[in-house]
Amino acid sequence: MVRFGPFETDLHTAETRKYGIRVKLGGQPTAILMALLERPGEVVSRDELRARLWAQNTFVEFENGLNSAIKKLRSALGDSADAPLYVETVPRLGYRFIAPVQAISCPAADRSPADSESAVPDHGASAPPAREQAGRRGWPSVLWIPIGLIAACGCAYFAWFSIGIHRHPPTTAHADSGAVTANFARASPNAVSPRFAEAQDLYLKGMYFWNERNVAGFQQAIEYFHQATVTDPNYALAYSGLANSYTLLTAYSSSPGTLYRPQARAAAARALELDPNSAEAHTAMALIVENYDWDWKKAEREYRHAIELNANYATAHEWYAELLMWQGRFGEALRESAKAQQLDPLSLIVAADRGAIFYYSRHYDDAIEQLQSVLRRDPNFDRALGIIIYAYVQQGMFSKALAEADVVGRIYGDGPWYWSTLAYVYGRAGQAERARRELVKLKNLSQHGQLSPDFMICAHLGMGEKEEAFADLESAYDEHYNLTNLKVEPAFDPLRNDPRFQDLLRRLNLD
Repeated sequence: MVRFGPFETDLHTAETRKYGIRVKLGGQPTAILMALLERPGEVVSRDELRARLWAQNTFVEFENGLNSAIKKLRSALGDSADAPLYVETVPRLGYRFIAPVQAISCPAADRSPADSESAVPDHGASAPPAREQAGRRGWPSVLWIPIGLIAACGCAYFAWFSIGIHRHPPTTAHADSGAVTANFARASPNAVSPRFAEAQDLYLKGMYFWNERNVAGFQQAIEYFHQATVTDPNYALAYSGLANSYTLLTAYSSSPGTLYRPQARAAAARALELDPNSAEAHTAMALIVENYDWDWKKAEREYRHAIELNANYATAHEWYAELLMWQGRFGEALRESAKAQQLDPLSLIVAADRGAIFYYSRHYDDAIEQLQSVLRRDPNFDRALGIIIYAYVQQGMFSKALAEADVVGRIYGDGPWYWSTLAYVYGRAGQAERARRELVKLKNLSQHGQLSPDFMICAHLGMGEKEEAFADLESAYDEHYNLTNLKVEPAFDPLRNDPRFQDLLRRLNLD
């Protein structure tokens, strides 16, 4: 038996389960998964898979057949081609299983409450770049955390969070210690029960990984949050954690909004049902209607209500500032950001998001100064890196933009975000040939699976290819990708006078 994320696979029976529930893969996707799991981290060539799937004298349209089987496998795992969590495409070579794989001795069936597809709700963590989209997308990284270390640190989570000293995440938002300490103060019949204590322990472990702010971290966080809801089905904070994880996973993985929206909305609704006075639950719902529904008025009401319920919840102030920023209300956004900083002065993400407000309001010098202060504290902080690159471009400081892009390249390696960013920088710098080379890499990758349109948008914008950029924007809108930055992103300025752009703003309720 091996485990990866919420899945467990019996290598002898070729049976895969997710939280104890059998996953229906089909013959060829199962054979591919077995081949990849036999050599995790290694490239399995397309020729090897062909030999494994089809007899030598079998005539099939190999390319389409293999692509179809890979697509079915990813669909069953909830994975994505352009931002893989499990199955990575290695262009011109084959595929590689990139998630951590752990050997286990206890069969999944022994722990399964039932064997039906509907035995428990699907809270599985799956996803497709750990880079921030609109400053929040990321190229995937694999999280290798020794299980013994997690167990050894379990007791430390309580003290760590309760005194407010928490790890500062590498991208968009973070957990407040107040979210935990406030729950201790709430009167609850579960407050002293062993079940509640166990659920809270699982929740705090989930928050640790949630604060990692990458796809692998969200996967692990969702697993812990789900376990917390199973342990104590009435623990509202765990459902808020699930909702936030699924919503941020959409942005971080550059996934279509429809992929995780049902899970996020259901978890937030359950949190509100359990605790209508939870600032965390209202904040989670605000982020959902903001990112998925583009309902800015309702999102603002939810944020303001959350702040009324708990004025010390820094994440509510931080995300409310972001919502104001997306609408171009920069003065209000800076004031709300200042409140978040007062509540959490050591947070890198709050500081980086303040830099984002300066960037989107076209105060590039202030943005660069703010983001440089973040990078002095952590040179690899993704959120700051992603924004400062574009701020340098707007100032014509192309060599500095490329230097920061290389930092990200060293962290995450080659991938769609890196190529897209290089195409944008080179294109804006007038180096059309170098920009074209990066665009070709993106197009080659898109031929082996679906590529998120936002990567193509940046590349085409950098090269001044407006018609192609509009086509990408329409694809992003149709598939409900994250377009919250459309009104304020300086990179879109060349398109703003076009009626098609104004119409898109109208459809996003941003006109």
